[in-house]
Order: sequence, then structure tokens, then C-alpha cells
Amino acid sequence: MRSLPITLKTVDVSLVLRMAQRATRPTSRRNYLLLSRSADGWLYLLSPLAILLIDTVMALQFLYTCGAAFAIERSLYWTIKNTTKRNRPPETIPGLRSIIIANDRFSLPSGHTSGAFLFVTMLSQCLNPLWALGYFWAAGVGTSRVGLGVHFPTDVCAGALLGTCVGFAVSGALL
Repeated sequence: MRSLPITLKTVDVSLVLRMAQRATRPTSRRNYLLLSRSADGWLYLLSPLAILLIDTVMALQFLYTCGAAFAIERSLYWTIKNTTKRNRPPETIPGLRSIIIANDRFSLPSGHTSGAFLFVTMLSQCLNPLWALGYFWAAGVGTSRVGLGVHFPTDVCAGALLGTCVGFAVSGALL
């Protein structure tokens, strides 16, 4: 009996299938949905308002730096996504149904993951290094996107790399 070679694609597909199976459990499904929704963007808009209550100058600097970072990250994200045109898991894996409907057609990179990693990077660079603990949340966001069936793990890794790199580049240039 001949075994199939292990490739990045086979690992990607097998992880999506394993996590999609886990998402059939109500608790897992609920947790995936909560984590995914936490990175829909509202948190990024509310954080400068919360900082404003503490320090106006810091809030304005954070808003300016984050605005620049997100403008660059979103531009790169859309360019990469519409250049690579990687299909999402349900279009690639026969019989797989995602739990949610994605806002756009293509999969690589994960925008939710990229935004979450960018946000945590900006918080830790602009405000306090302890915000780096937020990378656990950002990783959970990426995991949830795979569990919901809208991304492959490599999409999430690409999103994490994109968000983190843009965050460090922008904070290094502007701070």
C-alpha cells in the first residue's frame, strides 16, 4: 500500500476538515463565531475612544498611527487577495460547507487575521508592550476563520505575517 505524500496542500485541507468537524459542536461553533466577530472592525474603532478618556495626545497619536497602518495593510491585503485569487475551502474541498458566508470571493490572505495581528502590534508598539499578550486573541481569530470554513491555515499564517510586518514597519517609521 502506497501512502500519499505530505504536502502543504494536504496539511491545509486536513486541518480545515478537522476544524470543520470540531465546529459541529455547539460550543466550538459559538466560540469560533465570537472570536471571528471580535475582529470585524468595531473594536479597532472603539479603542481610540477608550484611550481618549485617559490621554488625548496618546489617543490622537494612536489614531494617526493606526489609521496609516490600516490604510497600508488594507491596500496590500486587497492587492494580494485579488492577485493570488485563491479559492476558499468550500470551493476547493468537495462537500465542505462553511458556517458563515465570507464577504469576498478569495481566501489568501485572511483579512480578519491580518487586521487582528496589525491591531495587536500597534497596541504593543504605541501604548504598552504588555498588549503583546493580545497575540493570543489574534491567533484565536485566525483559528476561528479556519474553523468556520472560510480560510485555510496558510491563509491565516499569511494574514498574521502581513498584519505583523505592516504594524512593525509603520510603528518603526512613525514613532
